[in-house]
Amino acid sequence: MCGRYTLYSDKKTIEKTFKAPFRDDFYQPRYNIAPGSVNPVVLMGKAREVGIAGLRWGLVPSWADDENVGYKMINARSETIDKKPSFSKPFQRKRCIIPANGFYEWKTLTSGKKLPFYIRLLDDDLLGFAGLFDHWKPPSGEDLFTYTIITTEANALLQPLHERMPVILNPEEYEPWLDPLNSDTELLKNMLRPFPTDQMSTMRVSDEVGKAENEGPELIYPVL
Repeated sequence: MCGRYTLYSDKKTIEKTFKAPFRDDFYQPRYNIAPGSVNPVVLMGKAREVGIAGLRWGLVPSWADDENVGYKMINARSETIDKKPSFSKPFQRKRCIIPANGFYEWKTLTSGKKLPFYIRLLDDDLLGFAGLFDHWKPPSGEDLFTYTIITTEANALLQPLHERMPVILNPEEYEPWLDPLNSDTELLKNMLRPFPTDQMSTMRVSDEVGKAENEGPELIYPVL
């Protein structure tokens, strides 16, 4: 599962990493990104140009009756992504990448208490989650663009925390993943695997991250 993450790199670094420009001036560094918020997403538009746009986290399928269904679709399981009605169509042509610096996971103790941990790459570089997006037209009002983060089984590092983890793509996979003309399902699904344990780190962080309204770099400081 992935229910909270961070993105605090500067705009130029994000654009350089994903070889895509921001399409508008909405970006602000965030240390506690929660579902329902609008965040940078890398995608290929109709003109076949890759750009970074602000989409809302929580996928609302194009055929949905109510936009609130998005709060139940913040993640998509890689194992059934080409079978579930909500995700199978976006998987064909509406794939995206979600830039992040790291993500949070909670370990549940036998007492029931949950301890937050922050997970990032060892080299502390930007990473890209594999995702899907969709376009929903409400009965009235503005069109809504939303996204979901794809998850897979946890690697050995994260298994003590949770059984799932977000899919982290390798940089060489960005282009084929984003290409809407890429219909090689086997190739695409092979990208949806656990990230190598030896390239990641995890550390205990403050309980304050549990409140979505809390923000700031202190949320990713280690707690002993």
